[in-house]
Amino acid sequence: MKKWVLAILLVVFCIGFGKSVLAQNYFCVTYFTYIGCPNCAVTDPLVLTEWPKKYPNLVIIEYVWQGGDWQSANSQFFGKFASSYKTPAAVPQIVISKNNIKLGRIDVPKAEADIKKKEFNSCVLIDKSISFEELDLNQLQAFPKIWANGRLLIRLSENEWLFQWDGENPPRTIGKEVFTQKEIKELLFTKNLFEKLKNKVFDIVEPQKVEFSGSAFPNSDFIPYYEFEHAIKINPVRNEISNGVNISEVKPGKETKEEETVELPIIGKIETKKFSLPILTFLIAIADGFNPCAFFVLTFLLAALVGLAGARRKILLVGGIFIFFSALFYFLFMSVLLNVFQLGGKIAILTLIAGAVAVFAGIVNIKDYFYFQKGISLTLPKSHKEKFVQKVKNLSLAKSTLALITATVIIAATVNIYELLCTFGFPMVYTRILTLRELPSLEYYLYLIFYNLIYIIPLAVIVLIFALSLGKKTFSQLWVRRLKLISGFMILFLGLILMLKPKLLESISTAFSVLIGAVIISIIIIFIHSLYHKERT
Repeated sequence: MKKWVLAILLVVFCIGFGKSVLAQNYFCVTYFTYIGCPNCAVTDPLVLTEWPKKYPNLVIIEYVWQGGDWQSANSQFFGKFASSYKTPAAVPQIVISKNNIKLGRIDVPKAEADIKKKEFNSCVLIDKSISFEELDLNQLQAFPKIWANGRLLIRLSENEWLFQWDGENPPRTIGKEVFTQKEIKELLFTKNLFEKLKNKVFDIVEPQKVEFSGSAFPNSDFIPYYEFEHAIKINPVRNEISNGVNISEVKPGKETKEEETVELPIIGKIETKKFSLPILTFLIAIADGFNPCAFFVLTFLLAALVGLAGARRKILLVGGIFIFFSALFYFLFMSVLLNVFQLGGKIAILTLIAGAVAVFAGIVNIKDYFYFQKGISLTLPKSHKEKFVQKVKNLSLAKSTLALITATVIIAATVNIYELLCTFGFPMVYTRILTLRELPSLEYYLYLIFYNLIYIIPLAVIVLIFALSLGKKTFSQLWVRRLKLISGFMILFLGLILMLKPKLLESISTAFSVLIGAVIISIIIIFIHSLYHKERT
């Protein structure tokens, strides 16, 4: 009965966890154009009307102005933007990221290839990038238009927006609730539009013709404008709290340092934008470092040296060699994964595959807690254990330091290949997170080195404890199973997030939640499981 209760609790938790991270990923770009530009007349209809209908998750932030009006807010903003990103002040121009800007009637249409192969993309502001979900509309400078899903949101003034769409007429009811920014953005994508408008304050107005650059060429084949069927005017609430900052205190287009900082005890304020990836690296690496297979193999290896002459020196030597090869093999393995993901670019299916593999590895590790090495198991196979035991015995018979080092290198090089199987879900998830960031090539490998330095910390602690206690502290199979349970849940949750909502993995709080959640659930399972066995005995 308790097993059934436990199983039901696990299923309910996993379903709830999955729902909590399931959300729409948006591919956001910024597009610059002006009325009267012949090249823009070619790209405007494609970018602003065809692509949003073709790609439902696409968001286009458009800045447009009348040709020759270089004093307009949008034109002035474009000048600042071009200067900030060191890009030519020429249109049409579509900005996917700071390192991916396409310019001109030939290259702008090529942006569709990026839209096809990436599942999400941050909105590029004048000095930072942010996901569309997290975007504060008040941070958008000047007067942009937001095109998405065949709908349009136009900024009319500091706190007034015009929403336009095709389809049925809006309900003519007087509501009392003011739109939040989140609700305004949801209007662009919701299937049940009228449900979102229910009880809301808005004014039904006449739709505005949206001019394209082709309107300056009336006798040409260029499309002059697009006209929506319906429009409403919206004034969003001004006292929302966004990222801990009162939006009513934020001027349009202005950034606040508080949004990018967090205050920690003793340490003080740190910039989350700079530290989020290093901290995420540390958290995943330290969790990965509690590798149950590596712990078991290492303690078994070191136990063979207890009782020998100069045991402490030999334990430190053998342990150090083993740790070095653990880090080396992990680094090489992660480098291969990094290159595979980089060669695949931002292909969405690779993220899904990495997440699915991690989920599988997590489930197998959880299974090993209940049925250790029965069926599929990500541990050293029983067929190789006898060979490993024999090699360890030969290690204890080594007559010289050189022979001891040689034997240790052979054991470490072979055993560590199998250890990769135990928690390979962690490096799979981490390298995919890394390649979803736009970093210089050298920085990718520096992060891998940093990851592996953190990864070997628990192993180094094991060696030190073993050397000081001379084998009095050992690592039993029970603790192997328990650590596999904890790491299994961590890998499972990280895999689910990678499959359903990879953007969340940029958040430090997500990593903390995964680690703490996995530990808490594992403790509960271990407690219930131990009670069950006590009752049976």
